[in-house]
Amino acid sequence: MRKTFQPRSLLKIGQPVLAVDGVSLALPAGSTLAVVGESGSGKTTLARMIMGVETPTSGSIEFFGRAQPRRMRTRDRRAHARVIQMVFQNPYRSLDPRQSVGAAIDEVLRLHFDLGRQDSRARTAELFDLVRLSPTRLDALPRELSGGQRQRVCIARALATNPRAIILDEAVAALDVLVQAQVLNLLADVQEQTDVSYLFVTHDLAVVRQIADDVLVMWSGRVVEHGCAEEVLDHPEHPYTRLLRDSVPRPGWKPARRLMDDGPASPEHA
Repeated sequence: MRKTFQPRSLLKIGQPVLAVDGVSLALPAGSTLAVVGESGSGKTTLARMIMGVETPTSGSIEFFGRAQPRRMRTRDRRAHARVIQMVFQNPYRSLDPRQSVGAAIDEVLRLHFDLGRQDSRARTAELFDLVRLSPTRLDALPRELSGGQRQRVCIARALATNPRAIILDEAVAALDVLVQAQVLNLLADVQEQTDVSYLFVTHDLAVVRQIADDVLVMWSGRVVEHGCAEEVLDHPEHPYTRLLRDSVPRPGWKPARRLMDDGPASPEHA
């Protein structure tokens, strides 16, 4: 796949920006593929193309043997949502603050399935149970839940359409370490029960090591390394992958204090 953006302003058209260049990947059922790289590497643009939010400049996307339409109509988008869903980084911004969390899931269920009020409520309670939330919280507003609980609601909402795959875009980055580990363990358990596939967009190599089967490393829109997560993390071949791994703080690491002045930091303070 390839994606080029054409910057525009009121006065002129800028040079095209190549955000994704020649990326090819496969996501088998029940597996987890992590896409890693620094900010601006093309990770999120790739995820948005797979979701159908962005249209590839060239190339195609297939789901279980069917090509994704380049221009989606409402019917296409609804069918697409029953195949793949997305969970975002900030669970509070992903939920309507004036809508109960149970109603947020009920809305999805009634859009995609012919369910009455009682059946929809029962299915919502089942989804809450799947993500280890008490059904007593169905009528709670997002502000009444913790960050970890809100992200579990977002995961339950993504599972409501019975998707074959879920994209998780930095989905645990906003959580503290303990809650992050709980959500990652939850995702692994859900995958074991449902056989759903995950495409995990992240910059956190510790998360990759915990959850991913395979990893795809992106740099400047290109894939520079792709393989088994454990092998890539333990024995990286590309210099950029080695740089990412070596940038992770280790025990005993002490950040140097940087001088607060207008000029560049001297080497001893860099």
